Amino acid sequence: KTTTTTTRTRTGTTEDGAATATWSGRRATHRAPTTRKSGYVLALEREARARANEARVRAIVDGRDDDDDDEERARRGKLGGVGRALETGGTGGERTTLEDPEEITRALIEAASKLDVEAKHWSDYLKVELHARNAFTLAGKRADVDAFEGFGEGLEWMDSEDRREDVRDAVRYWAEDCDTLGGFRVLCDDSSGFGGVCARALEDIRDDYDNRAVCVFSVRPPANKERKRVDMLNAAFASTRIADMCDLYCPLAACDDYPTMPGLRQNEWFHASAVVALAVDGITTPWRLSQNANGAVSMDEMVRFMTNRAPGSHASARASVPAPNVRGAADAAALVASERSMTPSVRPSDAEDETDDELFAEYFISRGLARGDAAIANVVLDAASSLALYRCPRRRCVVDAHIPIPLPFPKLFRPPAPISLDATFRLTTSAATARVLDATARDYLRASASAAGKAILRAWSLDDACESAELLESLRSKARAYAGDDGDFA
Repeated sequence: KTTTTTTRTRTGTTEDGAATATWSGRRATHRAPTTRKSGYVLALEREARARANEARVRAIVDGRDDDDDDEERARRGKLGGVGRALETGGTGGERTTLEDPEEITRALIEAASKLDVEAKHWSDYLKVELHARNAFTLAGKRADVDAFEGFGEGLEWMDSEDRREDVRDAVRYWAEDCDTLGGFRVLCDDSSGFGGVCARALEDIRDDYDNRAVCVFSVRPPANKERKRVDMLNAAFASTRIADMCDLYCPLAACDDYPTMPGLRQNEWFHASAVVALAVDGITTPWRLSQNANGAVSMDEMVRFMTNRAPGSHASARASVPAPNVRGAADAAALVASERSMTPSVRPSDAEDETDDELFAEYFISRGLARGDAAIANVVLDAASSLALYRCPRRRCVVDAHIPIPLPFPKLFRPPAPISLDATFRLTTSAATARVLDATARDYLRASASAAGKAILRAWSLDDACESAELLESLRSKARAYAGDDGDFA
């Protein structure tokens, strides 16, 4: 429970109830209800209890129970295996009940089908059991209480009370536990205060692990969410401070028309985050394969390939999920037409401007394409590459395994709900980033010139005129670099 108690005294405000004796006035206690667990989480807990009970009974039947004293074990020894199982709890204890596994499975499936309504937080559908050190709580910040919408709020939080060192220790704990540290994959909603937290954390990662690759996936809100001035300011800081501190920076969001996902509701976080999860799972495939697998590369090798010819770390992504059924080179055009943008602000599939942007590098990832036939998949991808207007370095990773769809995944696809999908992903560095950065610079200029924008920057202690000019110049110079000779940015 979250409890906030405010007590006024003659000397000020305190949270200590002992000081209330010095004040005879009114006192108010505000209590927030405990966050309700989703039905899916309750079903998972039921499944865990059932497994624990089954293991307990098996241990007793096999005579491996070490929880009882000698007298109790002697008494149960006279009963035999079945008797010991029936008397699991011992004298005065609770009897262990074994539940029907099929009933538990039905309850899980039913609860998962209701997540579209019940899922409000990531913990409502997370099936993985986290280690105690996996979660790092932001002290003084409470969900649904503190907005924490601004980049500067995250910077302020990190710079206060030596919290930066606490985050550094949390990263170091896992880095030192690695046999081989291949790099850092960072998922961050940098359109909020977490962007400032991420920026400070990346600065320390660069200091401590300078030779390790850092790949940042900027997980953005649903694309049709109304943009406010604070969002424009956040985008400018993220495109400079975060993008400059990583080797690959790829914003991701549900930002296009997805005809293969008729159940998608882009204004809902649960659905939008599922689309982003598909993109992350596909893009990161090459460096998650075993070293001897076909198409496997390290994170560092993939990042260097993507940014070798590009003037910066910015990248964009497209995906075809599920991919159309392809049988040969003749189906390449259909595959390309089925791709949809996963990166906000990059030209969507139905844009009126049909001019292609110059490409610096491209990486194709195929998961289960052509029903897992790698030979056909390679032929189709060759034909798809030949359709591009510009030549550029291209690599691919063709994997027979499909994209698995877990039980709590939202019902985005046509029924019956699939348990796996074939898909293709395309990671690109291109001149399209020039338009994105130019638009970001213009939005920042407009937002920072308004009275509300100035107040926001002042609250973040980022209202220095010189710093604002440097940020604008950084955005514009990056836009010119990506545009090359074709750029016309002020």
